[in-house]
Amino acid sequence: MKKTTAIKGAVIALAAASILFSCGNNGKQAKGKVAEIVLEAQNAPYTYEDESGKPAGYEYDVLKLIDEKLPEWTFNYQVLDYETALAGVKSGKYDLDSGCKFRTPAREQAFRVSAPYNYFFMNLVVKADSGIESLEDLNGKSIASIVETDGRTVALRDWLKAHPEVNIEFTPLASAGAMADEIAKVESGVFDAAYLSAEQANAILAEAKYTDLKITKRVDGRDTAFLINKENKELQEAINKAIAELTAEGTLGKLTEKYFGENNFEVAKAIGLKKD
Repeated sequence: MKKTTAIKGAVIALAAASILFSCGNNGKQAKGKVAEIVLEAQNAPYTYEDESGKPAGYEYDVLKLIDEKLPEWTFNYQVLDYETALAGVKSGKYDLDSGCKFRTPAREQAFRVSAPYNYFFMNLVVKADSGIESLEDLNGKSIASIVETDGRTVALRDWLKAHPEVNIEFTPLASAGAMADEIAKVESGVFDAAYLSAEQANAILAEAKYTDLKITKRVDGRDTAFLINKENKELQEAINKAIAELTAEGTLGKLTEKYFGENNFEVAKAIGLKKD
């Protein structure tokens, strides 16, 4: 009798554990596949830590929407600096890097690159009295240095190749610097312009409180994608499927309206960046 009771107790305990396991995460079925996600720090409004130290930004919201589309996956998040995030995903310590990344040949060799989840439009930050409104206006002038591995460097070089008549002084950095430093060097007169998005520039200018700088209208653009560890084809395929669904539903377009004040997908179509 004692043995039978013990067996029954074990069965009940196992059943209870099974219920707890299956009802975790707000009652959803526990997910069997885990992806370690890295969001890059100090890249508001795309990826950053909020005041309580938690991940935040447009891309974090995109990843949560993707996670909802993938019931078999669990996404774990942490925020790291640019270099550590890239190195960690490349080595396999982490599975995915989120940080407003452009598709480049070097990145396609080193990582699996997701489908586009947003479109990034570049502007210039210049002195308010400079008369500079476009990249063409920088002929004979300079753009603040950007790290060699930054997608902005690739985008700028592509633009310069397409416009050989425009001579802009630009020397990339060997290691990552802060975007705030790029703008500070424009304000101090070291460079004539900084090349980044209006959203990034506004976040920096709001904190620095410079009064002699302005942001031009957009001068260039690229799509942005997640960088995934080279060995994780399954995660890439799952994320691409979710992105396709979220794009077709219009969910990502609506989210860009919330963060950027316009539907980046429609803007990208209008200027030829997005091809259906």
